[in-house]
Amino acid sequence: MNDDRLLFALKRLGDEELSAASDRKIRTRLETAWTVRALTAVTRSFSVRRLVPVLAALVLFAGSTGTALGATADSPLWDTRVAIESAGAFLRLSNDDRVAYLLDLVRSRTDEAARQQAAGHPDAAAKARAAASSALVQLGGNAPKIETSVPSPAPTASASPTVAPSASPSPAPSATPSATPSPIPSPTPTHTVAPAPVRTPTPTPVRTEPPVTATPTPTAAPTKQPVTITGTVHDSSGANVFNVCISTSPTPPTSSTACSVRTTTNGTYTINASVTTGTSYTITLYAYFTDPASGALHSGSATATMTAPTTVMPLITLTPRR
Repeated sequence: MNDDRLLFALKRLGDEELSAASDRKIRTRLETAWTVRALTAVTRSFSVRRLVPVLAALVLFAGSTGTALGATADSPLWDTRVAIESAGAFLRLSNDDRVAYLLDLVRSRTDEAARQQAAGHPDAAAKARAAASSALVQLGGNAPKIETSVPSPAPTASASPTVAPSASPSPAPSATPSATPSPIPSPTPTHTVAPAPVRTPTPTPVRTEPPVTATPTPTAAPTKQPVTITGTVHDSSGANVFNVCISTSPTPPTSSTACSVRTTTNGTYTINASVTTGTSYTITLYAYFTDPASGALHSGSATATMTAPTTVMPLITLTPRR
């Protein structure tokens, strides 16, 4: 249809008169259509306006979460990071994933404490150590405190220097005159000349100095600091093992009361010990478990260097003991 035909049709409609009923019906339909259209436009604009602040809040939350997870112990966002990481432990579906996640938190927070201590920030290092202890508590680390038999380094005795006495110069010998003999009378009036006196040197005693012994400098008493040792025990299938005896002796215990440290329900153990400051120790822990069904003894071991304040031992896997 072209424009001329459309104008002609509209003119004919304008010349015709509609009945009152038809006019009301058409008016009602037009009003209803305009009302529905207006409401639809308002609803769409209102929905978009409501989504804008929600999307902005999500973007801000994601950005702030990423910033908080990268915060260090001397940052104001450190407490926010600790809270987010602690909440992340409850999002792990399996117990093994949760234990591995908490062990990673202990390692990262212990490393953060060491970095802050080396940088000269003792307050920040204390906050990081407190966060690591909190992760240990979530692992079930309320274990009895025992002292590990770590050999102390024997002090080396320093040789005492002895000052050799120096020879003192001897004074020059003193001349001792001898008595002059009296002249012997002779029948002749001649006189006999007396011989020259002989000088005999008197020996001088050698002076000996007493030996001088240097006094050794007193060594400062070594100081000790607490260390928390933690780890996990699995069987040959990779499952956590409960009630495993943890010992520092390579000999299995002879009774159930001879073991003071045992694993918890999630296969972890914690030992509180102490080490001398500035000294490195290597510790070996042994795990023993007797199968209640077969009575067979299973064992395993792990070795690590003790570091303060937290030492995480390698995984111990139990195998049948022959």
